[in-house]
Parts: sequence; C-alpha cells; structure tokens
Amino acid sequence: NFIQVLIAAVGTAYLNVIAFFIGSSAGADMMIDEITGEHVGFQQVLAFTMIPVIFFGLIVFLLGRGRPGICKVAQWIGVAIAVLSIVLPVLVAGNIAAVITLSAIHLITAAGWFFAVHYGNKALHTK
Repeated sequence: NFIQVLIAAVGTAYLNVIAFFIGSSAGADMMIDEITGEHVGFQQVLAFTMIPVIFFGLIVFLLGRGRPGICKVAQWIGVAIAVLSIVLPVLVAGNIAAVITLSAIHLITAAGWFFAVHYGNKALHTK
C-alpha cells in the first residue's frame, strides 16, 4: 500500500525533526564538516528522510505487487542500511550530542522504513 509508505515517510520525517530540535537544544552542534563549517539543518533532516523513504518505498511497492515476499527482504535491507550508516555521523560529528542525535535520527528512520514497506497480510490482522 503506497499510502502506507507516504504516511510512514511523513511521520518518520517529523519524528526526526523533533529529534533534531531536541538534540540541538541539548547542545548538539550538528556540524558534519569542520573545514567548511557545514551543519545539518532541519530541512536536510526532512529531505534526507522523506525522499529516500518515498522513492525506495515506491520501488518496493511496485515490485511487491507481483512478489509480496520482496517486502520482507526490503524491510530488513533498509533497516540494515540505516543502522550501518550510523558509522558516518560517529566519524564526522562535532560533539557527542550530535553523534547521539544523528544516531537517533538513523534509528528512527530504520523503524519508519520497516513499517513503511510492511506487507499487510489481511489474515494476520483479523485476529
């Protein structure tokens, strides 16, 4: 259900923005490049959450229509990518508050992706 993907993408993006503001108010500098002074802003959090979830969610939706089993595989691949990509903020973040905030954003995205491409089995949900 692609509507499920859209709802999950928007919900995940807004949870990530909340995590961003909580982290920022806790002292996260959100700097990812000390040389250029590049910071992660809430617009980037929104875009880098919604665009991949919607784009790849559409691909999984289209593939899953013919083969529902692909949804289960895509769930775990997406979760693995989101969790493994936590390494990047750990390596480039300016302070520990930014590491924790960016890591939390990655974990929220992993959970959002998992539910975005969940294949709803009607027999499973009727009990």
